[in-house]
This record gives sequence, C-alpha cells and structure tokens, in this order.
Amino acid sequence: MPGTGGIIILQKAVPDSSSNAEIFTGLPTENDVLNEIRALAAGLRRQNGEGPQNLDFTVPIGWEERVGYLDDQPIRRLIIFLRSTGCEWVEKTGGCTMCGFYCATSRGREVSAEEYVAQFEHVMNAVDLGDYPIVSIYNDGNIFNEREMPVAAIEKICSYIDGYKNIKKVVVESRIDYSPDEHVAKMKKALNGRQLEVAFGFESANSQVMNLCINKGFSANNFDVFHSRMRGMGVLTKPLLLVKPPFLTEGEAIDDILQTIAYCISRGIDYVDLEVTTVEKNTVVHELWKNNLYRPPWLWSLVDLLQQCRERFGDRAHVYVSPWNYSVESLDWARNCGKCDAEVTSAIERYNCHFDTTEFDGLDGSCREEWEEAAMVEDSRTIPERIRDQLAYVRSSRLSSS
Repeated sequence: MPGTGGIIILQKAVPDSSSNAEIFTGLPTENDVLNEIRALAAGLRRQNGEGPQNLDFTVPIGWEERVGYLDDQPIRRLIIFLRSTGCEWVEKTGGCTMCGFYCATSRGREVSAEEYVAQFEHVMNAVDLGDYPIVSIYNDGNIFNEREMPVAAIEKICSYIDGYKNIKKVVVESRIDYSPDEHVAKMKKALNGRQLEVAFGFESANSQVMNLCINKGFSANNFDVFHSRMRGMGVLTKPLLLVKPPFLTEGEAIDDILQTIAYCISRGIDYVDLEVTTVEKNTVVHELWKNNLYRPPWLWSLVDLLQQCRERFGDRAHVYVSPWNYSVESLDWARNCGKCDAEVTSAIERYNCHFDTTEFDGLDGSCREEWEEAAMVEDSRTIPERIRDQLAYVRSSRLSSS
C-alpha cells in the first residue's frame, strides 16, 4: 500500500468534557477548515426538518440478530435500535460527516423515559430475550447523555434484563465525552453482575482524520482517559473504527485502519469493530458523493486490511466487520464491480464467525486489478488542503444548481 500522503498520528487533545469537546486545538488553518465542515454539516441537518408527526415513540426502529462473542466464542447477539431524541453532537456542531442517523430520531423532540421503556417492552413482547447471551441497545446517539436518554429509562430497562438469567452481557453506545461516571455506575449496578460494554466511535487514531475528516471533536488522548476510566470501573470498551472516512484515498484509508488497530492493541484492546462508511442523505459524505468526490470502500479493501491485520497482529486483534445496514437508508455502500460483490460479502460474513482469514483464500474477480490501481492512487495535498478544495467544489455545485 502507498504511504499516507502526509497523514501522521497526532496526539493533540481537547479538554475531556462535553462542554469543550468540540474545540479542536489545531493550527488556525485547520480551525478554518473545521468551521467550513461544520457550517456545511449544520446546513444539511437543517434540511432534515422536524421529525414526522406520525412517529410512534413507543415502538423502536427495529431489532435484528447478529453474531457476538463471549469468552472468545461466537454466540447469538440481539441488536435493538431504539428511536431516540437524537445525538446532541449533531445539534451542536452538525454532527459527524458520514452519519445520517439523526434522520431516524425525533430530531430534537425529547423522548421520555416512559417511551423508551415502552420501546424495550415492545421488543420483549416480540422476541424471547432469553435466547440471546448478549443484548446490544443502540439509541443512535449517547445512552449516557441524560438529555438523549434519561437514567430512569436505563435503570428500568436493566431491571427487565435482570429477569433473564441467560443474558450475560449488555452493550450500549455513547460518545466518550457524554459518559459521566455516575451514569455508567448506575447502569453497571442495575445489571447486577452482568458485563457492561460501551461501544464508542473511535474512528481513527489520527487527530486530523478524527477532527477534520469526521468532525468527531476529540483525539486519541481523550480515548486513553476514557478507556482508563472505564477499565477502573470494570466496564469493557469496544472501539468502532471507520473504514474510509471522507477525504482519504483508498490506500490511506487502509493504512489508517491498520494504524488505529495497532493503537488499540497498544492500549490492551483486542476486539474492535469496523464500521464501513455508507452514503446517507443530508450528510457531508452525501454531498461529496453526489459530486463524484467520494466512493465507499471497495470490498477488496476490507479483505486486504483483514488479511494484513492477521499477518501483523495475529491473535492480538479480533476485528469484526459490522454489517453495513443501519437504522437509516443508505444510497451507496461498500462494493466491487457488482459481479463478485455477493461472493466477497459472504466470505466476510463467514470470516466474522471465527476471524478466519482463510475464508478469503481463492477469492478473485475481474475487478481486482482495478481495485489495486485505485489503492495506489496518491494525493500530495495535505488533509486541510484537500478538504478546502473539495468543499469549494461542493459549494460551487450547490450554487449552480440552486
């Protein structure tokens, strides 16, 4: 793979608090670029408008079964997608550049504790939770932010979970800057000895990628503090890494994932999830995609980085590829030429069961050479330069079409 074209791992941190997390301590030119990103993102979010009036907030978005891991063994895992108030980070800064989950929420209308509990009860009436050793509860935001999900709802849901002795682990999602110790401690206590795992977006260990390409608002140093806090409380952490953030070349995206996995391993984390970027409406990624400035990752890139992980890290890294079907509609997703997509996707699904890269042995397709060429493309511009140029093109395109 090519070098990272000026991308390096940076260790600049922002204050570890939700009130200041959105301030990036980069150079003035980087802050200018960040302001441009946020201005575009905020404008796109406003296009969403208010949430539909006919939404029933006592009914969740949905649920599905996926593979999970307990004591290094694959088991059944239930994913519950709650319909929520929506991520506060979106309202403050426009949100992450690739994330369209806000469309599936109430878009600011606060969902009550009673409504959240009713959503969970809806799932209980439809599914036997006792069939699932792991239950994941996702709210398209931050479960430990009181504004997004009241603690009373968390405690009541945990009391229901406590009635199912077969449930051994509960997984929730949150930003690291919206996870106060007292809320985490209350949930851990309510789970009555079950494992609690917090999944959080740690898309990249590279500060420029995190803050400029993604608009995440924190850095690797903030992650270190959070991971240490959770470990001290007996809580597991699961980083969610992003495959191919906007503004990176295909080769840079592969390199960035490998560097971020190495960073996680150095912090004692051996299980990570890969979230594969999809194109979702009213996001910065969507605007880039409409202007042919972004393509979701090749499936060959996923295969390549998983094989490289195995070669470099062995059993020190268990890398799960999350299915790229989310709570909102995707307009484009990881793909090859179309002819070999189903075969490669099936191989990735089989790999997920045992982290066995031999599932990729013998895979080939007529488009592999095209992918290899795409993975070798370099961009000599710095990250701020290419973001500035691409946003200027998007603005020009939007003006000409208005």
